[in-house]
Amino acid sequence: MSNKIKKQSLLGKTPQRKKPAASTNKRKATSQTRAAPQPTSSAVSPELPVTKKSRTGLIAAIVVVCTILIIPKPQLLTYEKLGLVTQSVYWPGVFGYGAMLFDSNLQPNADLARNSLYLCQNNKQPETCHKYRVTEQAGFFSALNKLILD
Repeated sequence: MSNKIKKQSLLGKTPQRKKPAASTNKRKATSQTRAAPQPTSSAVSPELPVTKKSRTGLIAAIVVVCTILIIPKPQLLTYEKLGLVTQSVYWPGVFGYGAMLFDSNLQPNADLARNSLYLCQNNKQPETCHKYRVTEQAGFFSALNKLILD
């Protein structure tokens, strides 16, 4: 149980201590590992904005697809009454409100499940409505083609 005596110099200088070899190896190893990630981090950093851009683009594409699926699309209807056959572009409106025929001032009430179309001058007065039989329904591209050509 002896106490170790520290050596002191006369002018207040302390003897230089040798650093353990293990600590220098750690510093060299950390400096080498730090040097290695730097090239990879510069290679990775340009990829991070690309990932964010692709996520933003993916989210925008999902929103556009959902919007296309939710918003009603116009249809080309062929309807007749007393032998008179007519084709019109019918837009069903959003949730049933705002339905319209693009080439008529009349207000349509369509029951496409029963193949009937009611065209009214005033929806509140049923005696102003005329019933038409829907003979054919075409999709969005046919309606778009009709709108462009007419």
